Amino acid sequence: MSNSRVMDPPLSATVRSADRIETAFVAGEAWAFEAAYVNYRRLLYGAAFGVLRDDAEAEDCVHDVLLRLWRKGHAYSPSRGSLAAFLAVCVRNDALSRRRKQSNRVRIERERIRPGEGAQAAADLAIAEQDRIETALQSLNDSQRDAIRMAYYDGFTHEEIARRTGEPLGTIKSRLANGLRVLRAHFAARGEGS
Repeated sequence: MSNSRVMDPPLSATVRSADRIETAFVAGEAWAFEAAYVNYRRLLYGAAFGVLRDDAEAEDCVHDVLLRLWRKGHAYSPSRGSLAAFLAVCVRNDALSRRRKQSNRVRIERERIRPGEGAQAAADLAIAEQDRIETALQSLNDSQRDAIRMAYYDGFTHEEIARRTGEPLGTIKSRLANGLRVLRAHFAARGEGS
């Protein structure tokens, strides 16, 4: 009778305690990344799959996050909580970024010119939409406008915006939320959808 249970990948050394893995992870030891994957892969995959709802995308997300953290080094500090929680948050944030980028691609594809439509009419519509958005963006203060552009035009995550601006993550999140609230009010006052 075959065993359908998924087997853990082999680890070059015995699976180590969470404390040892965290210490080695902080030190950037290569075995710690492998051990973190072995010990936490189900948790990390679950975090990614919960957002992406695609097996291959979730696996890629987990792999990419661990690889990025290994290359970056010193991203984790025990003062930020457990390694498992830190990794799960990193994977979830990456999955959310992937989903947002995928949603933007789908939206752009839907908005493309349909066969038979005049190219000039479509270009005029795109220019009018751009003008409408730029006018709405002028209702924001400079910091809100910059944050909105970085998040929605450049596709940066909240963490990336905070690093680029040198401001706390909470400030960036508040700025984006307030900016979106102002934009919704702007469009609502004109009877337009956002």
